[in-house]
Order: sequence, then structure tokens, then C-alpha cells
Amino acid sequence: PAPPQQRGASARARAEVEQPGGPAKRMCGAPPGASAAKAAAASSAEAAAEAGLRMHGEVLAVFAGEKRGGAPTWREACEVAEKKVTELYPELLAVFQVLFQSACIREAAQEHIGDRSYSVAELQGRSVEGASSELDLASKLEQLRNEGELGLVRDALCAVLAALSSRKDMSWVEAYDEEKPVRGYFAHALASPHTALRLAFVTSPSGLPRPASLLVTSRVPLKDALDGTDSGGPLQHLPPESCLGGVASDRFELGIQELEVSEELGAIGSMTEERALAREVVAEPALRALLLSQTEVLVVESYVALAPREVCMAEGLSEIIQAEFTALLQRAKADGVAVVFQLGSHNPHLLARKVYMRPRFSAHGLRFGYLRWRAGPDVPWGREQPWVNRVCLGVQLP
Repeated sequence: PAPPQQRGASARARAEVEQPGGPAKRMCGAPPGASAAKAAAASSAEAAAEAGLRMHGEVLAVFAGEKRGGAPTWREACEVAEKKVTELYPELLAVFQVLFQSACIREAAQEHIGDRSYSVAELQGRSVEGASSELDLASKLEQLRNEGELGLVRDALCAVLAALSSRKDMSWVEAYDEEKPVRGYFAHALASPHTALRLAFVTSPSGLPRPASLLVTSRVPLKDALDGTDSGGPLQHLPPESCLGGVASDRFELGIQELEVSEELGAIGSMTEERALAREVVAEPALRALLLSQTEVLVVESYVALAPREVCMAEGLSEIIQAEFTALLQRAKADGVAVVFQLGSHNPHLLARKVYMRPRFSAHGLRFGYLRWRAGPDVPWGREQPWVNRVCLGVQLP
């Protein structure tokens, strides 16, 4: 049987989001003459948005308070946030179901795992009309909210997804770039035409969606992707002239200092000794050519579960979560597109071993390690960066 928190939404959540006549239906494309039903759905969506933002705020307050106060480590703050999300899960699920059905997200074809099927929905970010390049993220998101009900619903949905995805290894409820009001890490995608959200879910016998996973991806040139990572990126010390053409570009080389695969990887932290020796790093012309080109790569910004651990186990969501990432890697390989992502968390080596170093993920060449550069084949590799700069990467070349 499902755990207690799975047996329906709490009374408070139902009181906040339900309307007479049952759950709100998708509002997009309502037939003429459906004004009464549309008004009821709108009322339900507005209540759900308010409830979702309230709960996101509760998780954010717990996380931020613990991080600044009693919890001495990031991990402990994340653990506190995960406990709060587990407590709120029935309410978050009920709110998600209303917001998702009101957000006009395009549903793709069903996916299959053996004899089991699940659904995916994709939402592509967009340019904000009239926004200049100087307009900051907070202003762009505010403009989207001001466009009407759909903007408010999607804004709240991103906040709910940020709360649902919070785990002890990572919390996603904080701002993406210090924007306010805070809606979590995923809301920025709404104002980026290069970014997409892919949501996987199962449908209950009553017809309501239960979210399983979220993939947030973007398509940008490799240099832009690397420059956008933490601490200046893995190539922060690469001379700028190396990417401008000419002699410097002709000579410099790139390679990946891979993690040494073992059952102890990350057991006591992300140790430098767990990387291949610098003298074993091999120059990779394809990687260098990709960096110098304007060819877009697929950047995995976030890959998260959308339910507490015990719920994933009880509902069989874990296999869907893994299937989604496997499918992403397969599609990229078939399309000839490179995949790049940053390994975060407090221990990226452990994260690589426990989550990503699986045969189904490595089947198409996914590797993990640190990007290294040198000015030419006859000089040493550039300075090695510490893992705390969050420069450990996952890379799959075409």
C-alpha cells in the first residue's frame, strides 16, 4: 500500500484549490459558451497559485533559516528542507494538479518502459516582448506575470516544482540569479527562449497527474555553457585570445581529466586523488573544435525527482526518472548533439557514482571529470581547479 502521505491531499489543500463540480480542467482552448466553467477553473487556478506560493515560501524560509542559523552545513539545511517538503507533499501534489492542468503545457506523445507507459509535457521558454538585453531576470519574470492569468499560473507552477524537487543533496527553492520575488531555480526558464522544461508524469485512475521528474535543458554554444557555470567556469584561466582565432587558437588543446571509477569514489569527499593523473590526460581535438565553433550543445541545467524518496519507491517513479535521462542521452547521440552538465551538490564525485555512473547512462559515451587546457602540446596542462569551484562536469560528445 502507498504510504500515508500518498492517500489523498490534505484538507487544507483541498479547501484552497477545489471548486464545486470537481477538479479544474485545462483552460486552454475552451469551447465557446463555456464561460461559467472557465470562470470556475480560473478561480481554482488562482487559489492554487496562492497556495503554491505560500508553500514554496514555507520551504524557502525553513531552508534559508537553517542555512544561516542552526545548521552548520549546506547538506543539513537541504535535509531540513526535504523533511518540510515530505510533510507538505499531499498539499503540494493537490496544488500541482490544478496548476499543471491550467498552465497550457504542450503534452508530447506517451513514453513506454516495458509494458508501462507515462506521459511527458514540454514547456519552451520565450523571449519577453520589448525586453532589452539590459532588462534583468526579475523584470522579465514580472512582465510575464503581468500578462495575465497564464503567466501567474506558470510562475506559481515553477515555484511548486522547485519545492517538490528539494532533496538532502540539493535544494532548488532559492533564486536562480538573486531575483525577487523568489520563485525557485526553474522560473528563469520561462523568460529564456533557449531553455525548456520537460515534465514526466503518470496519470492516476481518477485522471489526475502525479509528477515524476523534471529536466531543464538549454541549447547554447559550448563556450557560453561553460562561462555560465559557477566560479568563472572550468576555463576561467584560459587566455581570451585562445578562442579568437589565429596562432593561439591553432595551438591550444583541451582534454578531460576523468574521475577514476571505483566503489569508493566520493566516500570521504571529492578528493583530488580520485582524478586521473595530469600526465594521463589526452588532448581531444573534437572537444577543442566544439569550443571554437558556435555549434550548440545540450546543457542539462537540472535533472530532478518530483516526489519524496518513499513516494518514488511506492509508486514506481524511479524507473521513469532514470528512463527520462536515458532517453535524453539517446536522442542527443542520434541527433549528433553534445551533452554537458555541471555536477553540483556538496560532493560531486559521490553524486557521479551514485546517480550517473550507470551502464544505461554511459552507453553512448557519457564521461565525468574536469576540463583541462594547455597553450600547446609541448607545455603542461593549465592549473587544476578544486572541486569546490563546482567545475566537475558530465560530458557526452556527439
